[in-house]
Amino acid sequence: MQQTPSFDTWTSGFLFAVAMGVFLFIILILNRNKKNYPIAFLVLAFSGILFAYVMYWTKYSFKVPYFNSFQFVGLFAIGPLFYKYILNVYNLKTKASILHFMPCFFWIVLTLLFWYQYTFSHRLNLQINISLVSNYKLIIIHLVIYLLAIIWLVKKHDIADNEVRKIRSKWVKVLIALYLLFVLSYISYYVLVNFSFFNSQWDYMISFAMTIGIYTIGYFVYKEPQIFNGEFFSNLFLPIQNKNENFEDSLINEFYNNLIQYIEQEKPFTDNELRLANLADKIGYSTHLLSKVINKKSGKNFNNFINDYRLLEAEKLLSQDYNYSIKSIYFDVGFNNKVTFYKAFKEKHNCTPTEFKKRGKQL
Repeated sequence: MQQTPSFDTWTSGFLFAVAMGVFLFIILILNRNKKNYPIAFLVLAFSGILFAYVMYWTKYSFKVPYFNSFQFVGLFAIGPLFYKYILNVYNLKTKASILHFMPCFFWIVLTLLFWYQYTFSHRLNLQINISLVSNYKLIIIHLVIYLLAIIWLVKKHDIADNEVRKIRSKWVKVLIALYLLFVLSYISYYVLVNFSFFNSQWDYMISFAMTIGIYTIGYFVYKEPQIFNGEFFSNLFLPIQNKNENFEDSLINEFYNNLIQYIEQEKPFTDNELRLANLADKIGYSTHLLSKVINKKSGKNFNNFINDYRLLEAEKLLSQDYNYSIKSIYFDVGFNNKVTFYKAFKEKHNCTPTEFKKRGKQL
């Protein structure tokens, strides 16, 4: 006889955790930091897994079977998504990254086919061995492969030779530990289920550990700007080498020095379409951090800070090549229009670029 679907304290709590996961996903997406999108979808994937578990525990999966396959979509997505995020942390790109998600896409298609069958009561003749593609051993192998791939990636690219990279190194190791917690929790279920003492409470505890692992990753990523500003876990992550300088100031100085070095070598200010987000992506900072570094160290906003470098470059061109037209100069150094260039130039030199050029000729 089939049991009546019902919720208990544990399943009610897990359902709330699902809602919180969806809420965290929305927050991470609305932050519009593309580097964090893999973690946003990782949290969403786990919310789908947990929701499928809740439906199974409460016996609602028999009445509403639409969500049974959510767990497999999520389980085959978690490894690739976490791997993709670690690539983003190290500013690495990989060819054909879409291939990593093929097992997940397979289950998405399969889920849509299941929905068609449930909705229209029309059984499709699917020539697929469901027990084979949903086998827990296959899932464990998939999760472990990505765990090893992530560890290898970190070992290969993790060079903690300055404050920024030291923080990144600690940050990545914390995330790997949380992912490992998730993997070990999943494996432990299939080990412990073979013992007589195993019951639903153990199942709940394992799922609780998995929930802690995934949602803590999501929370940490949400707090990432504070982590990289030195405002979060500062004492845990790094000691202060200069005791007369607080932790945040020490980091801000290093960030600023890295920024200046990049600007002077690469001259990104010559890009007429340069925006705060573009520069942040190029040097591997969050937009929040880059804005804070510029404001604190230069006392200027982003536009004025970049325009100062454009004006310095314009001065060089005006002094070195008298045949260089004003129009060519302002465009080549990064200004979009003559009015903005003339206004900024006159505020600094109390003369127009043409007058500055004439003075240079007379010297």
